[in-house]
Amino acid sequence: MIPGSARFPGLIRLLYRDAIYRVKGVERKLYITFDDGPTDQGTAKIVDVLKKNEVEKAVFFCTGSNIKKYPDSTRMIAENGYSIANHGYKHLDGWKSRRNDYIENCLQGSELSGSIFYRPPYGHLTIPQYRAIKKYMRIVFWDLLLYDFDTNLQKEYVLNKAGKLVRQGSVIVLHDKENMCALRVLDGLISLCINRGYEFGDLTKDL
Repeated sequence: MIPGSARFPGLIRLLYRDAIYRVKGVERKLYITFDDGPTDQGTAKIVDVLKKNEVEKAVFFCTGSNIKKYPDSTRMIAENGYSIANHGYKHLDGWKSRRNDYIENCLQGSELSGSIFYRPPYGHLTIPQYRAIKKYMRIVFWDLLLYDFDTNLQKEYVLNKAGKLVRQGSVIVLHDKENMCALRVLDGLISLCINRGYEFGDLTKDL
């Protein structure tokens, strides 16, 4: 992977052919997503930046445990017109979890989020987990992962890499964490994309 931003590895995509990495057949549209929330303060600040920049569509992949912990932040996402999707009940690593435990965690998260769109935490999923979950869920990975959580990387470096790699239909990942790491790059990313003539879509509506 490229430090600072990265595509989901091509060889692994071949193992998960039915998963979503990009949205095809759309013109000049990108898909911005936020993992790990909602959070007590980060969610509100992210929504504020989206609204300030007139970005009306985004997807928050939320853990069920955080949905229960921060109901006000969860409502804020929905009330502002953004979509809530499933990131599991707990933030389990599929490579370190038993198959049945992992699937149950995924289904619990789906029940609380009300969504069939599921992003595996860390992007880690075993083949048996994948085969079971894809019967019930639309599995979403990414086309572009921005290392917004890595404070050792300068914002300018991250945005430069994003500028080189962003492309039509890209599903982009940022993170809604308590340290509000997405806010390091969100304004700049939105400006970069809009200046290139892109608009932002909601993958849960366009697929």
